[in-house]
Amino acid sequence: MQYCTACQKAIATIVIMDLVEGAVTGSQHVCASCAEQLGVATQKHPPKFSAEMLEDLLGGLKSAKPLSRSRAEACPGCGLTPSEFRTKGRLGCPRCYETFRHELMPLLQRIHEAQSHRGRLPGLASAPPPPPVDERTLSDLRRRLEDAVRGEQYEEAARLRDDLRRAERGEGPPT
Repeated sequence: MQYCTACQKAIATIVIMDLVEGAVTGSQHVCASCAEQLGVATQKHPPKFSAEMLEDLLGGLKSAKPLSRSRAEACPGCGLTPSEFRTKGRLGCPRCYETFRHELMPLLQRIHEAQSHRGRLPGLASAPPPPPVDERTLSDLRRRLEDAVRGEQYEEAARLRDDLRRAERGEGPPT
C-alpha cells in the first residue's frame, strides 16, 4: 500500500508512468482526487453505450426488418417492447424469446451462424442413447470380478473391471 505522492495523505490508487521510447523513466502514485486535479482521472462510471456502439456490437440489430403490427406488442411476461429490446440488446424474461422470436432468429443466424444450439460436439448430440444395461448384468459383472480377485486371476479381474465401468457408463455390452 502506497500513499499519494501529491498530497501524502490518501492511499494511491492510480499510477502515472512517464514513458520515453517505450521505456518507463518515472512514475507517480496518486489518489483519485489528486488525479482529478492533475486532469488524468479516470471516469467514475463506465461510459454508456451509444446506439451506434450497441448496433456495432449486435451486428446491425437496429437495421433488422421492421416489426409487423402484430409483433409490435410488448412481452406479456415482463412488458419489454421491441424498441427497448433493440436499445438494450437484452431480453427481460424467458417469454421474450417467444415474443421476439421473429427478430431473434436472424440475429442468432448472424452471430452464431446457426439458429439452433448444437452443443460443443455437434455430431454426438444426434447419436441415439446407448441401450440401458439391466441391473442383473451389472451385479453379474461385480460378482465375477470379486471371484477373479479372490482367485488371484488379475488379468481377468482387470478385463472385468473395465467391462463393468463401460457398462455403468452405458457404453455398450460387456465383452
